[in-house]
Amino acid sequence: MTPRLKLIFVFCIGIALGMVLYAYTPHIIRSADIHPPPNLVTVTKRIDTSGQPTAEQLKGLKVAGYDLVINLAPPHTLGSIENEGSLVAASGITYVNIPVDWKYPKMSDFDLFTDILDQAGERHVLVHCQVNQRASLFTFLYRVAHENADVDQAYENVTSIWSPDPHWLEFANAVMSRHQIDFDPL
Repeated sequence: MTPRLKLIFVFCIGIALGMVLYAYTPHIIRSADIHPPPNLVTVTKRIDTSGQPTAEQLKGLKVAGYDLVINLAPPHTLGSIENEGSLVAASGITYVNIPVDWKYPKMSDFDLFTDILDQAGERHVLVHCQVNQRASLFTFLYRVAHENADVDQAYENVTSIWSPDPHWLEFANAVMSRHQIDFDPL
């Protein structure tokens, strides 16, 4: 093999390897920021949950394939991105903020969340809050109450992030009871 042919061969192998690595890299990592948001969890083909993305990650969500961002943290929460809605909307993604009070989650918050996800159809959605606690629990509740997901399997996405506080378990039990679903996280 001539040196030139070896160089072309190595170059082609490098391109092929790069394409394979790119194809199998999570979409969020291919965004403007090389690191995923904290506690990123791929819940289903259409729903991911995470903690607060950085401004750069928010700018790259469209490239990562997202069509809708639902932020469950109040805008004044420590670590929030002040202009998050503008950053996301400027990239062509729908942005919704449902400011769920950490100490007092409300059924009306969950109902609004449900309505938005139901209207989203097959759109790729990122649900986030500050550290993926509100987001993971609301998404779990949506999946079991509205998508008939297996309770134990769906709850694993919550416990991979945190062990809900008693008032969050009480809230979860209220939602599950309303939908006549048995739920005993302990």
